[in-house]
Amino acid sequence: MAGFSVVEHPLRTIWVPVDYNSVTLYVGQLVVAGLNASLAGGVKAWNPAGEGDTTADQVPFGVVVGTNNKEPVFNSTYKAEYITSVQSQANLLARKYFGQEGMYGKNDPQAMVQVAVLGCDTVLKGRIFNGSYGTAISYVTVTTESTTGAGFTSGAANHTPVAYNATVYCRTGENRGLYRVTNDTSSTVRTVLHYFPYDVAVGDTFKAVNIAAVGTCKMMTDTVGTFINNAAAVGTTNWIWIDVLELNLETDGAEYAIFRINPFQFLPVKA
Repeated sequence: MAGFSVVEHPLRTIWVPVDYNSVTLYVGQLVVAGLNASLAGGVKAWNPAGEGDTTADQVPFGVVVGTNNKEPVFNSTYKAEYITSVQSQANLLARKYFGQEGMYGKNDPQAMVQVAVLGCDTVLKGRIFNGSYGTAISYVTVTTESTTGAGFTSGAANHTPVAYNATVYCRTGENRGLYRVTNDTSSTVRTVLHYFPYDVAVGDTFKAVNIAAVGTCKMMTDTVGTFINNAAAVGTTNWIWIDVLELNLETDGAEYAIFRINPFQFLPVKA
């Protein structure tokens, strides 16, 4: 799976132009459209700015699922097809294109993407990486045991957690396979209110992510809008609200969350 994908309830799938000049979009990318994004009838990457995206006040529009390139081109970084817009008459007429449907005529040479349009009930699946696409979340190894199951001390995680907005998953040790939401704000000293049923021993390993295991929490994508960024400082800078339905940290490099974008993010003015 490249980027984000729609699991349930897209509003519809439509063709729309890419923002007007030298904008590159990727299949699996979250995009915005309309006045708040300062766009001229096209779409571009959703890159939230401010807490809850209250600085940019963008409204999520959809997920790119295809392009109108006649000859597909592939990006090795994002593991996806991509398309780049052009503006001049010469470049428009030089494009090789096909496939667009709907209100845009088949003789329109604009760079276009097919978008699965999002609503408040649309369910998404997103990969979780550390800082850049394809970089797996690091393990943390326990350095101080816990005989109560109330937490552990380990090497530093990829992020500084927000209380009740982060999750640890035991990969090795007696608690293997168990998830717990943490209530601390430390990248090394993790505490949980739902105790682990078994002692946490020195040498046990965990995965730690900066989203909750279930429910409403803060989340941030990369600047291109292709993955959940586990290195993002969601407590202090840029982030959005999501509602987590499922978190899966079982497989190295294939960690993901299933979630919906919280309805708050669909407001055109949020502050």
